[in-house]
Amino acid sequence: MLVTVENLNLTFDKKRIFNSASFRILENEKIGVIGNNGVGKSTLIKEILKGNNSIKLGSNIKIGYIPQEIEFEDINLSVLEEARKYFIGAEQYLRSALFKYLFAGENIHKKIKYLSGGEKVRLKIFCLIQNSYNFLILDEPTNHIDIDTREMLEESLKEFTGTILFVSHDRYFINKIATSIIEIKNKNITKYIGNYDDYREKIDKVQ
Repeated sequence: MLVTVENLNLTFDKKRIFNSASFRILENEKIGVIGNNGVGKSTLIKEILKGNNSIKLGSNIKIGYIPQEIEFEDINLSVLEEARKYFIGAEQYLRSALFKYLFAGENIHKKIKYLSGGEKVRLKIFCLIQNSYNFLILDEPTNHIDIDTREMLEESLKEFTGTILFVSHDRYFINKIATSIIEIKNKNITKYIGNYDDYREKIDKVQ
C-alpha cells in the first residue's frame, strides 16, 4: 500500500473540510481528484505532503510535487542548466531528452524567468522524472498550458511507471490519465476504479 488515509478529520478556518474520510492509494495508480471548488482537493494534497497522523505513507516513497504556481530555486539558470542538475549522461543525450519535452534549438538556453507557464510545467516534469521520483503529486497541471504542452504532458504521465495523484477540472485530461477517481463531496472521499467516463457511468446508475 502506497498511501493509507484512515479517518481523516480536518477543520480549516472553523470550516469542516473532512469528516472521518478514508481511502487508499495503490502502487502505480494514476488517481484524478475531483470535486467542487472549495471542498478540499488542494488541502488533501498538502496534508499528504506535510504529514498527518491519519495519513500513512509506505516505505521508499519519493514524492515529486508540482503546485499550481511553479517555482525554481534559481530563475536565472537556463533550461539546459536546470535540466543538467538532474540528468545523468552526456550533453548530446540531454539535448535529445529535452527535445521530447519540446525544448529545442535556442530554447534550451532560455532563462527560467522568461519561460511561459507551459514551459515551466514541461521543465519541472522533466526534472522530476529524471530525479527518480516514484510518486508524483500534481495540482491542476493543465492550467495555463498550450495544446502542445498538454499533449506532451499526457504522454509523459501515461509513460510514467510510478504513482500519480493529480487534481484537475479538465475532464478530457482526467479521462486520458486516470486509472482511478477520488471524489471529494460532503466532507468525505469516495474512490472509483476507472477513468472519468467510468466514474460518470457509475454515478449516473445510482441517480
